[in-house]
Amino acid sequence: MATILKGGAFMKFRRVFALLLCALMTLSLAACAEDPMADVPEELRAYVIPWKLDVSQNAADKKEIHFYFMSGEHMLIDPNNEKGQVEKWGDSCLVVFPNGETMLIDAAFGVYTPVLMQNLKRLGITELDYAVLSHPHTDHYQGFTEPNGVLATIPVKHYYYSRKSNDLNAEFKNAGAELHQILTGDTLEIGGVKLTVLSPDQHQLDNPTDTKSETNTNNSSMVLRMDYGEFSALFVGDIYKAEERRLIKEYEGTGLLDVDLLKLPHHGDTTSSTSEFANATTPKLGVATGALTLDTSLYFNYAMHAHTVLHDFQDGYAHVWSDGNSLEWETSRERQTDVYDRYDTFNADKKTPGAAG
Repeated sequence: MATILKGGAFMKFRRVFALLLCALMTLSLAACAEDPMADVPEELRAYVIPWKLDVSQNAADKKEIHFYFMSGEHMLIDPNNEKGQVEKWGDSCLVVFPNGETMLIDAAFGVYTPVLMQNLKRLGITELDYAVLSHPHTDHYQGFTEPNGVLATIPVKHYYYSRKSNDLNAEFKNAGAELHQILTGDTLEIGGVKLTVLSPDQHQLDNPTDTKSETNTNNSSMVLRMDYGEFSALFVGDIYKAEERRLIKEYEGTGLLDVDLLKLPHHGDTTSSTSEFANATTPKLGVATGALTLDTSLYFNYAMHAHTVLHDFQDGYAHVWSDGNSLEWETSRERQTDVYDRYDTFNADKKTPGAAG
């Protein structure tokens, strides 16, 4: 039964209630301001991206290209893992172009999906202009197709792929995306950024060179170059050493492999990243994602040439950006080991520093 209040008592109650409401709102706003994770489910707070902003507006205002390399941030992908170790969670990178358009390259394992969706929300992503799949392996596509994933949650306008998967194509088509197969030599222009596909071509897709289907799929990953002013980036999926050598031979003398930013092949695994590939790409910055500990000899392949290497297992999330001339980056936390320090100091005076902020 409702409580009946007399006029005077009601006015007093209303004033007190209003004051209490204002106080609660003030405390709530203050709490939100003090706790940027306030809207993140408690069980995910240890894993999500630390930055919260409208990335599309930020990039458009500054006429910059931004890369947000996602990370599992010590997620235990398999809770039944007897060793209790962090396991590979996959690849995913959000690219924001100078006109504010957005592209998600890969979407990691399905178990990572709740974190991926929280990350996109924190970065102000309510739709994606472009989804790109480097190759159809579960640690790259499941975040797109999970029931709580990208396609079920936000609109995707365009889907780009090289190796066709009928099931994946159907899921993207049913979600309303336009489908585009892109192969060697194809180009796009988005917000002043030129995108060039360096591999694979149809011959590679039709003529496997290895008896293992996993190897063939990895080696036919989309190799995608981006150019914005004087800045360049290269995404190479999960290519192995054999494909690195083929690319070096094919593009010798063209400069197309020589870039400022490199997404390290195959999560920074020793299946890839030969010294020859490091020499050919000469990145100022290399980024590995997937929660694999980088082998020191692989790390040295890049660091010996005064390259900086970031990897999510030790550095957390990596945010990289360029105005077409400079290259800047920040990570979500300090590196938690000194095992790579001696390689970083090998040519420390030649290194290009990242920018915090």
